[in-house]
Amino acid sequence: MDRPQAGGVDCLVIEQVLSRVEARYLGRWENALRDEASRPTPERAARRIATHLLDAGFSETYLHRWWTYRISYESGIRSLADLVGDAQDLVNQPPSVFEILVAFSSVPGTGSNMPSNWRSPSAVSDWLSENGYDPRNLRQAGGFLLRIEARDVHAAVEHVSEIVERLAARSNLGTRSRLQPIREVWVRGGKETHALKRISRGVEVRALARENQLYSESATNNIDDALELLGSLNEGPPGPAVASGWAAVEALLLGPGDAKERGVAGDRLATLVACSYPRAELTALAYAHSKKGKNALVKALKSASSNRDRSALIAQEVLDHQPLCLDSESDRAAETRMRALLSEPRRALSDVEQYACKTLRRLYRQRNLVLHWGRTNAVCLRAALRTAAPLVGAGVDRIAHAWFTGDTSPLELAARAKLRLELLGTSGGVSPLELLES
Repeated sequence: MDRPQAGGVDCLVIEQVLSRVEARYLGRWENALRDEASRPTPERAARRIATHLLDAGFSETYLHRWWTYRISYESGIRSLADLVGDAQDLVNQPPSVFEILVAFSSVPGTGSNMPSNWRSPSAVSDWLSENGYDPRNLRQAGGFLLRIEARDVHAAVEHVSEIVERLAARSNLGTRSRLQPIREVWVRGGKETHALKRISRGVEVRALARENQLYSESATNNIDDALELLGSLNEGPPGPAVASGWAAVEALLLGPGDAKERGVAGDRLATLVACSYPRAELTALAYAHSKKGKNALVKALKSASSNRDRSALIAQEVLDHQPLCLDSESDRAAETRMRALLSEPRRALSDVEQYACKTLRRLYRQRNLVLHWGRTNAVCLRAALRTAAPLVGAGVDRIAHAWFTGDTSPLELAARAKLRLELLGTSGGVSPLELLES
């Protein structure tokens, strides 16, 4: 089947279907949550609802405050279905327009050709005074007054942060000086300043610290090259981030004969993520239980010599249906996930692998749009980065650990993961806690 072409009938049909789905998406969730007979699980509901609200343009900060207020501080008792109905009303409201001032301590190339939204140093001070901010002790060389359409003020500040990143990149290319923004911005009608957002997409490679490799010097290899590229995935603007992030995946997980199907690198990373998942979750549960529990299990966990042993102790406790002493709902949800996984590990991990594979394939398609078409504003780019970046970090963390502790190459580790995942649950298989062990 041919792919839909932009502007074609198939594409227009998809757009109409999408608009119908989005119009009452949360309304349908509200109805589903009221049906006690077929109500979805709490975690599934939370994931779908949160994802929809983020894709609708709301910031994480705003959503956290919105839900926290209604759950913990609003008077009266209301059901989750009622709150989801409120969320649907929130989505139905049109975006607001925010006027935001961003100032700079150094601005190369100022002159008569500055754009209309540029404000001189004196105009910046006047605007701040008129809007209830104190301009004294602010050393600035002018600024831009931006009008941003966004769902909330935090989302608007995030948009401004991306604009400043792009302006800095252009200025650094076009002059020998650097554009230096002041890290605070001011919003008309607001009562407080907001910090320019420093992009962080949750890419973590903790093996560098655990194996004392943060500052080590070694001969250049593809592990070092990939780690260098991951810095842009975690903090860079969306276009360069998706390009460098996928380049890191390819550098590690493409082998001989893979040139025609480069997306297979993401499939291999998804397998590594799935294989690392049980140990990661169980280790986190071990530390969470140790903080609150007072039984013999806590003593055993504290005396265990490795995370491998701690995860095995927690796994046995979960299999024996012994309740863990957990403080947060997210930890309790993880306990429920692990109970289901340990009872049917092959099915559960195959699902995890498929979810990760789809997410990383989406990252690959966005990379193609950026590198082959120059599309740095594709509609799915930011969502793809939000979901894929932590997975890339988790997979590379396992690759780095295997390399630093056992000189195991990324492709060798990927081959081990693939074979052991396929043999899981058979007589030749290993424990789901040891899928990546040498």
